[in-house]
Amino acid sequence: MFDKPSFTLHSNDPTYDAWRFAGLADLRWSYLTNTPNHSSIPWLNQLAYSVLGLAERIVPNVKGIDFGSIKAVKAADLVVASGGDIFTSDYGNLRKHLAYPMLARKDRLYLCSHSIGPFTDKDKSYFLRIADGIGAISAREKDSYDYLKELDVQAEIYLTADVAFTLPALERRDAQLLLKRRYNLESAEGLVALSISQGIIKYSGLNREDYYATFARFCDTLIDSGKTVVLIPHVMEKNPDNNDVIACDEVLRRMVHESHVSVLSGEPGAVDLKGVIGCCECLIGTRTHATIAAMSQGVPTVSVAYSRKAYGIMKDVYGDELGGRLTIDARAIDVDSLLDAYQLAIQSPIDSIRLKDIKVRAENNFLIGRDLLP
Repeated sequence: MFDKPSFTLHSNDPTYDAWRFAGLADLRWSYLTNTPNHSSIPWLNQLAYSVLGLAERIVPNVKGIDFGSIKAVKAADLVVASGGDIFTSDYGNLRKHLAYPMLARKDRLYLCSHSIGPFTDKDKSYFLRIADGIGAISAREKDSYDYLKELDVQAEIYLTADVAFTLPALERRDAQLLLKRRYNLESAEGLVALSISQGIIKYSGLNREDYYATFARFCDTLIDSGKTVVLIPHVMEKNPDNNDVIACDEVLRRMVHESHVSVLSGEPGAVDLKGVIGCCECLIGTRTHATIAAMSQGVPTVSVAYSRKAYGIMKDVYGDELGGRLTIDARAIDVDSLLDAYQLAIQSPIDSIRLKDIKVRAENNFLIGRDLLP
């Protein structure tokens, strides 16, 4: 008999996540990533971590929250570094996200289901030094896998898919009932979903007003054509620059048909959100996991991209040519490009055999992690 494993989740918002993950994992405040980007000199960061490790022994908690991130990482049988596309130079903060990989035992470290790169020369050197000899890296799309191979990373590298492809969805009948009771949508027929990101404005250097106004005009155009529109704030957090509720509200304020749009407000869980997305005829998404929630159910999808991850995932699902046409650069969106991509998505069903293979690849993430356990 195996002992039941225990999980500790290192979180930037442990108070919220303690509620969301109640009964599934212990929570610990991840102060290591709540810092400015780290030095480009690894030994200097190691010195800082040593000082912090000493501080953890002197001050075991802060305001009742466990302060022992470094101690926990060093004692763990397996450290799984998640985060999607944090290992890139695109956002200017790569090195702080490599704190956990630097602290963990190399053979017990797993960079799971990532889009990785591109790197500046300085970041590439730093990443290669940290990644040398670690247990495993799984790339969630082929572009990242090929990039890692070109870098000649000295670690086991696997081509998988995002773990979100394995997420269950609320049953369709229950999702339709949720839409009716909570959001006053009597029918899901002709339903088009938009996942509108607030964070993309900063990531892509967009003009805020133009961004909101473009989506407002697009929604009005869909409604004029007889569609029902639902806005999905897929990321809801305390940082207003990354809270999609704000983006959805700003789009609504600029619409002519504001009263004909529903926003998935409140705190629906990931399973609920995926179930609702599964009721839609199409999703236009600026959040990666909203697009994955759609594609994993065979829902036609358009992706608005601000990094390489969107192109890689869309090409894996739709193929190189079609995936590229269904992915719009965030800096080039306008109503016409959104409408063209929407029409193309509706006419281009997702290949069920390709999708099945992607789901198998996504499941492999868990097998890789299991094999790293002692």
